[in-house]
Amino acid sequence: MIALRAGRALLGLSQEELAGLAGVSRQIVVRIEKCETNVLVESIEKVRAALEAGGVAFIEGSGDRGPGVAMIRRPRAMAQTE
Repeated sequence: MIALRAGRALLGLSQEELAGLAGVSRQIVVRIEKCETNVLVESIEKVRAALEAGGVAFIEGSGDRGPGVAMIRRPRAMAQTE
């Protein structure tokens, strides 16, 4: 759940903005970021999908490091044509 907060920070979004993009209430985003256990999986998936649509990549944790987030880089040719 902390990774979702980090993803929101990477995109420079407020909780309200992310909630709007994900189609959930701001309170749901707050509850996810607080790691509350009574949040529907569907809501978490909506928030994650909204962040991924913005270019956030979620990185799985391993034995020696925890999970994380990063921005997806577009190939230079694509970035220059836009």
